[in-house]
Amino acid sequence: MNTLVKAGWLHTCTGAPPVRDGWFLFEGERFTAVGAPGEPCPPAGVTLDFSGRSVMPGLIDGHTHFSLSHADEIDPMPVMRQLQEPGPRKICKAVMYAGEHLRAGVTTVRGMGEDDFIDFDLKAAIDAGYIAGPRVIPAGAFISPTHGHGQTGQTVSDGVEGTRKNCRLNLAKGAELLKVFGSGGVVSGQAGLSRCTATPAELRAAVEEAAALGKYVAAHVHGGPGMDLCLAAGVRSLEHATLCTDEQIERIAAAGAWVTVTFSPLSHPAGLRNLDPRTQSRLDSVRRTYYAVVGKMLARGVNMCLGTDGVHGAMWFEAAEMEKCGAGKQQCLEFITRRAAEACRREKEIGSIAAGKYADFIVLRQNPLDDLAHLRSPLAVYMGGLKESERMNRA
Repeated sequence: MNTLVKAGWLHTCTGAPPVRDGWFLFEGERFTAVGAPGEPCPPAGVTLDFSGRSVMPGLIDGHTHFSLSHADEIDPMPVMRQLQEPGPRKICKAVMYAGEHLRAGVTTVRGMGEDDFIDFDLKAAIDAGYIAGPRVIPAGAFISPTHGHGQTGQTVSDGVEGTRKNCRLNLAKGAELLKVFGSGGVVSGQAGLSRCTATPAELRAAVEEAAALGKYVAAHVHGGPGMDLCLAAGVRSLEHATLCTDEQIERIAAAGAWVTVTFSPLSHPAGLRNLDPRTQSRLDSVRRTYYAVVGKMLARGVNMCLGTDGVHGAMWFEAAEMEKCGAGKQQCLEFITRRAAEACRREKEIGSIAAGKYADFIVLRQNPLDDLAHLRSPLAVYMGGLKESERMNRA
């Protein structure tokens, strides 16, 4: 049965501007038609009238970890300790955070690595309807050497053969991308924020294994020589990229690579906190430079999307912070919808309101082009044509 949706402002996020009093139809899980004022509507069995509201595609979080949270109020602990928790505890937390994403309007999440391979189980449970949550694009376990960032000892990837083995294990389980490490991180890793613990041969091996199955590699990398090595190896998606030089930004743009910008751990009130003085100093230093780096990427036209990286449901915040870097509000909406779908290689299925794509959309009380904070707390969330509350109740 066709459902007609009427919108006060319809943001299709196809690259076209929003339209006043637009409408669209969906049947089952897919959009079937999109129209503008004055165009006749085909007959519909059900009408959802949001004439006083804004409607736009479901949001896409380009980088997070379902089992981690910088703001776990139930059992607060550093993220490195969270990584080392037992698998069953991680999956329980992941179920809670999956629901949090969905309620916040996020209908697709690209997972950037989970120990115990829990992202595959989470995806299967959501797809089957056992639990409610967004679409999951899984990466599987981290591809990281013994002394690398985020290493817990579960899947150690030392040497080319060790790297290939773990890449193939993830791919066999259904990984849609592989996650490697081109630098240390703010909270762990002996390499600091610029040096790379993986060798060029290990990085190339991961890229080769992904490409053999039509997949791609994403790298946690802040900058320095690690960024150069990732670009030379053919890494497609560069996560964080906080310390890029002007020359590296040029190389990223020339390569057509993607950058996933993650403001939330650095700047959100629920981001990284309770750090030791040395780590806090490192975080403060990164925060001071990141916004200028992202502004340069914007000016150069680098491919970008946004991710919350463990501050679940904060995509509205990511969009608002991107505006501070010089992006227009419409451009910010594209970064968390259409452009994010392209980053995830899912642009034929999600990211905009267009016939044939999944009927993922959210209803906002006010127009986000007036204030991006209106993205917060959607009035209604639909994923595959089914309302979020119905998914929650069914699960």
